[in-house]
Amino acid sequence: MSHAIIRGGDGRRHEVDFEDAEIHIEVYSSDETVQIIVEARNDLAPSDRRRFALLNIPKHLFSSALGEAAQREGTPGPRRA
Repeated sequence: MSHAIIRGGDGRRHEVDFEDAEIHIEVYSSDETVQIIVEARNDLAPSDRRRFALLNIPKHLFSSALGEAAQREGTPGPRRA
């Protein structure tokens, strides 16, 4: 099951649970940022209530993290410091 969890500057947690919905992923890249959009396909909710997650990341940080992930062996997922 796909999901996204964020915690804002105010400490509040926000979650998007896509459950078993078919999802659509788009990735856009500019010179400075990488944008990743994940949205539920065929979501019947009104447009202002549809499930989606949007992430904008500085391109140099995204590239660095992707390179590190490619070099890791074994366990997928975030590495704990």
